[in-house]
Amino acid sequence: MEAVSLTGITPVQMLLEIGLDKMKKDYVSFFIGQELATLTSLDCFISTSVDLQERVHCVQKLHHMLEIMVSCTVLLQFKHESLFPWTQICIKYYRENPLDEKHVFQLPVSSALVKKFYPDSHLEVWKVDISSGHGPKEAKTTWQVSTNPPVEHMMSNNTGTIQVRWHLEP
Repeated sequence: MEAVSLTGITPVQMLLEIGLDKMKKDYVSFFIGQELATLTSLDCFISTSVDLQERVHCVQKLHHMLEIMVSCTVLLQFKHESLFPWTQICIKYYRENPLDEKHVFQLPVSSALVKKFYPDSHLEVWKVDISSGHGPKEAKTTWQVSTNPPVEHMMSNNTGTIQVRWHLEP
C-alpha cells in the first residue's frame, strides 16, 4: 500500500471528502427512513463522479431540503402525507437548478393543515393565488378576502362582514 502524504492541503481535502460522505449518508438515511424519497430519486445528490465543489453543493442542497422538512414537521406539525409531495417538489427543483438557498418554494398547503393555528385568531386578510393554463394562455387569479373595506369611505357599522376583492392577471 502506498503512503499518503500528510503535508500541504492533502489532509484537509481528505477530511472534507470524509465529512461530505458522512453528511450525504446521514441526509439520504433521513429521507429514505422517513419514506420521503427513494435512493433512485436522490441519486443525483450522491454521485461521486462530480468534482469536489459540486459534491459540496449537493450536500448543501440536501441540507436545505432537510431544513424545510424538519421545520414543517417540528414547527407546523405536518405529517408524512404533506411532507412527501413537498420533498418531491424540492428534489425536482434542485435536480434542475443550481444551489439557491434564497429560492422561495411555493408548497401547496390545504386549509385543514393550518386550521389549528387560527381558530382564535382575528384574521383580517386572506389571499389565494390560482394559476391555470400554460405559457401564453396561463392565467393567474388572485382572490383576497378581507374584514376591512377596500377604501375608508366605504366604512359601515356592520361588524363581522367580509369584503371580497379579486384580481385577474392575464
